[in-house]
Amino acid sequence: PFFYQAFGEMYDVPTLPKLRLCISAGAPLSVTVAEKFRENFRLPIHSFYGASECGGICYDRAATNEIEGFVGQPMKDVDLEIVDAAGGASQIRVRSAAVGDGYFPEPDDKKLGNGIFVPDDLLARDEAGFRIVGRISDVINVAGKKVTPAEVEAQLLRFAGVRQAVVFGRPAAAGALRNEEVAACVVADADPSTGLRTSLNEKELQEFCRNALSAWQVPKRIFFVNGIPVNERGKISRRELARRFAVNRRDQGQANLDA
Repeated sequence: PFFYQAFGEMYDVPTLPKLRLCISAGAPLSVTVAEKFRENFRLPIHSFYGASECGGICYDRAATNEIEGFVGQPMKDVDLEIVDAAGGASQIRVRSAAVGDGYFPEPDDKKLGNGIFVPDDLLARDEAGFRIVGRISDVINVAGKKVTPAEVEAQLLRFAGVRQAVVFGRPAAAGALRNEEVAACVVADADPSTGLRTSLNEKELQEFCRNALSAWQVPKRIFFVNGIPVNERGKISRRELARRFAVNRRDQGQANLDA
């Protein structure tokens, strides 16, 4: 998704007449990124979901790009089972001939073995297919209540002028009656002609979140940054953001964080 986002942010959009098929993998595809790419290049982006342990899991053939994190239906000869059917989002069990025999040198039979692989991703399912909601390691524990970053991010992205939003958990201040607190980094839209970013207000964004989310899901701090950094694989590290924006370390004013 990072590369499609970069294409979407180009002021001088190139023509790619030989480009026929676009596939995104490695992280959930943002609807905003997909829409911008389609606007510039007149092509949809198909999401592919897979893992080294088992190869392909799901593929979005329709590529309507209307649902955040949507990855479509299971691929041929791949069987998916919801681990926690009672929850809104759950891990899945993947069964296919491509599932690896196990990990080496330290096996983990609960995660990989006997023809079954259990990814760390959290997925939700409906009639259209599966969508990635987040990862187990991303879930934020606020006084025993679980917050999925993707749900909060989706609400932030609905606010006019927000181009990108990443939500993460950080340890709460000493003495606080909670394990973690919700924080967010937000990148504002920029005017193509001037390069100036839209002016955003933290309290207005927090109030916007309160209108649609539970109180414990609302970010206690929102940091306005110039860009969200990614690692060498083009993925965002929420853990790194939590480190950079630890409580009492980067809690004042606007941060100049460049991608």
